[in-house]
Amino acid sequence: SGHARSVVNALRSYPDIKIVGYLDDVNPDRHGQSFEGEKILGGEEYLEILAEQGVAACVLGFGHCLRRIEVGQLLAQKGFALPCVLHPSALIASDAVIGEGTVVLAGALIDPGCRIGNYAIINNGAIVNHECVIGDGVHVCPGVNIAGRTTIGRGCWLGIGSTFVDKIRVGDHTFIGAGSVVTKDIPSGCLVYGNPARVIRPIDRNF
Repeated sequence: SGHARSVVNALRSYPDIKIVGYLDDVNPDRHGQSFEGEKILGGEEYLEILAEQGVAACVLGFGHCLRRIEVGQLLAQKGFALPCVLHPSALIASDAVIGEGTVVLAGALIDPGCRIGNYAIINNGAIVNHECVIGDGVHVCPGVNIAGRTTIGRGCWLGIGSTFVDKIRVGDHTFIGAGSVVTKDIPSGCLVYGNPARVIRPIDRNF
């Protein structure tokens, strides 16, 4: 996906990491093609070959929240490490806790006391202020600003440029539209947008 290009950009700041290739289950017609300097090797079936070759770790390069959790757990079951990928320009407090398989991209800020779950994305220029809790698989899109002591549930999508006032709680598997201003708690499983943001309708968690 396009997101994979941003992940590769961050990975290239680690001189001890060698990218051996990419896997793509969605577009099998691309197998064998070049992408960001290496080949798209195959799909999930190629994991056994990589393990036999001594490949130790995999990084998730797509943005779908639920699929990131599912694929992350599958990779862990197969014995692959899922390291955090932290772009060198991201500013991360020394006491912030960041789960496995999470990617923090260029210009992001994570304040003291924050806890970020597994398989999450803190995208370019996003701000996660003090003592926030971000659940597994959450995608914090570019330019999002989350005020202090806010809790974001599992598998949420926070649209580009959205803003959250302090101490807000957002339930699991909720989609926040781009540019929304969230001023009150939001339940699980719904589409939300606007200024101030309001619940539009329930949605399937598979968005």
